[in-house]
Amino acid sequence: MRTLLTLALLSISTALFAAEIPHRIEANYDLQVKGVTLAKVREVFVRDGDQYHIESITKPVGLLALFKPETIVATSEGDIGERGLLPIKYTHKRAQDSHKNSAAEFDWSRHELIHRDNGGIRQLPLAEGTQDRLSMMYQFVAEPPRGRLEIKLDMSNGSMIEKMHYQVKPEQTVTTSFGTMRSYNLTSLPLNVPKKSNVWLAIDHNFVPCKIVFTEDGSNSLTQVLTDLKIVP
Repeated sequence: MRTLLTLALLSISTALFAAEIPHRIEANYDLQVKGVTLAKVREVFVRDGDQYHIESITKPVGLLALFKPETIVATSEGDIGERGLLPIKYTHKRAQDSHKNSAAEFDWSRHELIHRDNGGIRQLPLAEGTQDRLSMMYQFVAEPPRGRLEIKLDMSNGSMIEKMHYQVKPEQTVTTSFGTMRSYNLTSLPLNVPKKSNVWLAIDHNFVPCKIVFTEDGSNSLTQVLTDLKIVP
C-alpha cells in the first residue's frame, strides 16, 4: 500500500514539475567570430507531457556557405523527471562530413551510456544527472540555477564525456539583437583550462540561453547570440 502511495505521489510531483516547463521554445541565434556572422542556428524544444524533443539546425551563411556548405543537425529526446531532463537518445549529424557523426544512448535503468561514432561503439558508466550537448542547455530551463553558486555535471557529445563545472555569477544584463535581458552568467571553472564556455541565461524568458561564448586556447572565440525567441507556455 505504501509503495502504491509513493508511486502515486511521485507521479503527481513529476506531472506538476513538467507543467512548469514551456510546451514549445523556438530560439534563433547568430554564430559569430569577431562580430562576423558565419552561421544561423535554429533550435526548437517541444514538451509533450513528461517527454521532450529538441532539434538544433546550424546552417552556414555568407562566405562560409560558399566554401563550406555544411548543415549540422543535432537532436535530443527523452523524459522529464523530478530533476529535469533525462535524455534517452542524442544524435549529431553532418550533411557532408559524415565521419564526424556521433550518437549517444542513455540507459538509466542499467546506468549505461553507449557512444557511437567513427571510432566504433563504446559502453560507458552513466552518472546521475548526465546530459547531452543539446539537453544540457535546456536543463537550465527545467531546473534554473536560482540560489546556486556552482554547477557540476557530465555532458556527452556522442563521442566522449566532458566534465562541466560552472560558477554562477550574480544577476547581470546582456544585450543581444533580441533585446537587453536580465541574466545569470555561468563561467567555466577552472579559469585556466584551455577549453571553456560562458553562458548567459535569460531570467525573464524561462532561462533560455541568450548568449554563449566558446573559447579554446590558440583560436578565436565563437559566440552564439540570440536573435529571436518564441515561447509557448
